[in-house]
Amino acid sequence: MMTLFQRFKSRAPLNSATQTDIAGDPLLSEPSAVELEQPEDDLVEDLKASDQNDVDAALERYLKRLEDQGIPAPGDWRNPKQKPATVGDVAALYDVKPSFVDLLPWIEYLPAEQAMLLEDGKSLAAFFELTPIGTEGRDPEWLRKVRDTLENALQNSFDELDTSPWVVQFYAKDETSWDDYLRNLREYIRPQAKGSPFSKLYLDLFKHHLDAIAKPGGLFEDTTVSKLPWRGQQRRVRVVVYRRVVGDAAFRGQTPAMHLDNICQRFTGGLANAGINSKRMDGYDIRHWLLQWFNPHPDHLGTTLKDFDRFFQLVNKRTEDAGEDLPLVTGDDFAQGLFYREPKSDSQKGLWYFDGQPHRVIMLDRLREAPKTGHLTGETRKGGDALHALFDKLPEDTVLAITLVITPQDVLEAHLEKLARKSVGDNQASLLTREAVNDARKLIGREHKLYRGSIAFYLKGNDEAQLTARSMQLTNALLGAGMEPVASDDEVAPLNSYLRWLPGNFDVNQKRAMDWYVQMMLAQHVANLCPVWGRSSGTGHPGITLFNRGGAPLTFDPFNKLDRQMNAHMFLFGPTGAGKSATLNNLLNQLIAVYAPRLFIVEAGNSFGLLGDFAKKLGLTVNRIKLAPNSGVSLAPFADAIRLVNTPSQVKTLDADDLESSDEHINAKTDEDDDERDVLGEMEIVARLMITGGEEKEEARLTRADRSVIRQCILAAARICSDADRTVLTEDVRNALRTAGEDTSIPEGRRNRMLEMAEAMDMFCMGADGEMFNRTGTRADFSYET
Repeated sequence: MMTLFQRFKSRAPLNSATQTDIAGDPLLSEPSAVELEQPEDDLVEDLKASDQNDVDAALERYLKRLEDQGIPAPGDWRNPKQKPATVGDVAALYDVKPSFVDLLPWIEYLPAEQAMLLEDGKSLAAFFELTPIGTEGRDPEWLRKVRDTLENALQNSFDELDTSPWVVQFYAKDETSWDDYLRNLREYIRPQAKGSPFSKLYLDLFKHHLDAIAKPGGLFEDTTVSKLPWRGQQRRVRVVVYRRVVGDAAFRGQTPAMHLDNICQRFTGGLANAGINSKRMDGYDIRHWLLQWFNPHPDHLGTTLKDFDRFFQLVNKRTEDAGEDLPLVTGDDFAQGLFYREPKSDSQKGLWYFDGQPHRVIMLDRLREAPKTGHLTGETRKGGDALHALFDKLPEDTVLAITLVITPQDVLEAHLEKLARKSVGDNQASLLTREAVNDARKLIGREHKLYRGSIAFYLKGNDEAQLTARSMQLTNALLGAGMEPVASDDEVAPLNSYLRWLPGNFDVNQKRAMDWYVQMMLAQHVANLCPVWGRSSGTGHPGITLFNRGGAPLTFDPFNKLDRQMNAHMFLFGPTGAGKSATLNNLLNQLIAVYAPRLFIVEAGNSFGLLGDFAKKLGLTVNRIKLAPNSGVSLAPFADAIRLVNTPSQVKTLDADDLESSDEHINAKTDEDDDERDVLGEMEIVARLMITGGEEKEEARLTRADRSVIRQCILAAARICSDADRTVLTEDVRNALRTAGEDTSIPEGRRNRMLEMAEAMDMFCMGADGEMFNRTGTRADFSYET
C-alpha cells in the first residue's frame, strides 16, 4: 500500500496549477482495471465524477493542514524558488533547550553508602524520615525539656567548619499516599489469617476507606475541637543532611561517606534522646517522595486517583541487585528519571509548571516574635477554644522547607562585631542594632548557638487562580502567627528561589550565598519551628488502626508484647448514640483480619449480629447462643467443681482455707498462665454473686469466714455429685450450705449465717433464674474456624 508521500510525490507547489497536475497524474487520472470493466452508462459516470470530487476535496484539506503547520507540500522540493536546507538548519535540529534537570543536584543513589551523590561527583547527602513527637495533652514543662534536648542535638552533632559547612534541611508535607501504611499492614497480618477471604476483603475495603477520607477540601468540618476541616492524611517529615565538598574530598583522614555517616549517627542519636525516631531513606523512598513532587498530575494512564497510583507503582519499583548482569549504560541519572513531562516556567509570573500545574515558593522574611515550642506543627491552643496546629491552617499540598547552615560561632561573632562598629550615631536604627548585637552576644555566651538559616513554603495549585488564593491563605495564616512572609510579587528571582531550597540544592560555597539568602537564627528558635512536633501516631503495629485529630493513622496492638502492659481490660464509654457498638465492631473486624482469633462475644442486644453474618458469609464458623427464658439454653456455673475431686493435681488451688494464695494468683495472673485456672476461686466468686446479688452492702457483710464456708460447701457438693456421677448444680451448693447450717456443733450465729446464704442462693434454683443456672447445662461450641 502506497504511503501518502508516494501517492503525492509528483505534486507541484501549492501555488501552481493544481487541477492540471492532478489531471496529469497517472495515479489519479488513469482508469483502473476495475473501471474499464464497468458498463458505460450515466450512473457509472456520475459515480466516477463524485469519487473524483471527493479526492480533490480531501487533497485540498490535506494540503491546507500542511500549510497551517508550516510543512512544505509534497512536490515543493521541485520548486526552483524554494531555498534548500542549509548547514545551519541541520545544526538547529540538534539544539537543546535550557534543562531544568541540569539545575538539580541528584546524580545517583549509592546503596553501599546509603547516600545520594550530588552533581560535583564528590559530595553526598543523607535522607531521613522522622516520626514526630506527640504534643497532645503534654505539660509545657515536658515540652520545654524535649525542646532543649532537640536544641542540643542541633548544636552538638555537627562539626562547625569554616569552609563548606554542614547543611541540615527539614521538610514537612501532609500527604494522601497510603502506600507505606498499606504495605506495613499487609506484612503485619499473622500467618494464620494471611490469604483468608476475610483478610483479603478487609484490605480492599480499608484501602477504599483511606482513599475516600482523603477527599480534597476535607471530609467534614470539625466544629468541636480544631474548628477546621478534617481529612485523612499523613504528615511526613523528612530531613536531608549534606556537605558540599571543596578541594580534597578527604576530611581528617575520612572519606566523604565516612564523615557523613559519623555525623548522621551523632545527629540521629541526639534526636533519639528527644524521643524522635528516624529511618534512613533508600533510593526507592527518595524517588517515591520526589516523583510525587514533580509529577502532581500524572494523567498518562488516566485521570482518576487510581490511575495516578498505578502510574507511580509502574515507574517506581523496588529493584533487586542485578548480580552478574551488566548495569545500564545510560538512563540512570536520578534527576532525569523523575520527570515524565517537560517542566515549564514563566519568569514574569515567577511560576514553575509541572504537569501543567503552577508552583511557586514563598519565603519567610522575618519573625516578629520568638516562636513557641511546636510553633508550626505542634497541636496547641491558638486562642479561643480551638485546638490545632498552625500547619493545619495552611493550604493543601503546602511543603515546609527549613534550611539550617551550621556556621562557626567565631565567624558570627566577628560579623556581630562588625555590625556593632558600623552602628554609630544616636538615631533609632543604630540604637536598635547595638541593642540586638548585645542580646545576641549574651545568648551565645549562654550556650544558645546562632546559625544561619532560611524558611520557605512551596505551594501548588490546579490553576493560577487557585494558586493565588492559596498564596493569600498562607500569608494570612503566617501573619496571624507572628511570621512575616515575602509577598510573591516582591520576591527577587522567584524561579531561582524555588530551585535554591530543594533538597541538597543550596550551595553555601557560591558567592554571596551566605550573605544574601540566609539570615541569622538561634538554634533554639529552629528547634521550636522544626516540624518534629506533631500528633501521636501510635506504635507502628497496625493490629488496630484509628485516626488522630490530624487525620493520620493511629496504630497499636494490644496483642503485641511490645505494645501492652499486662492490662486485660478496655473501658469504652460514651453517651447514647456516640458509636460505642460501631467502634467495637470496627475493632473486632480488624482483629479478625489480622489474627483470625477465637472470639467470645457476650452482649445484651444484637449489636454484633451483622458482624456474625458478615464473618459467616466469608467462610468463618459462627455459633450463636441466646440466653433467655424459655430458650432451652442453660448454664451450669459449678460444673467444673467435679475437677476439684476427680483431678486435684491439675487444679491450681484446692485448699478451701488458702484465701491469700488464691487472691494472689488471680491478681498476678498473666497470659502465660491461662491454662492454670484457679477453679475453686472462680466458683467462689460465682457463689458470692448469687448470695450478695452484686450489691455493695451485701458484699461488705461477707466475712473471710463466710468465704471459707462457701468454698467448703462447693467441695462438699462436688464430692456428693462425683459419687453420683452427675454435674454439680447450683442447688447442690445450696443444699451443702443448708446441711452445714443444720450442724449443731457449729455456733448458732454461724449456722444462721449459712442458712441465710443458702436462702439467697435459692433464688437461682427456681423460676427463670433456675431454668438458666440450675440445670445440667447446654454444651455449645462457640469457636469458629477459618
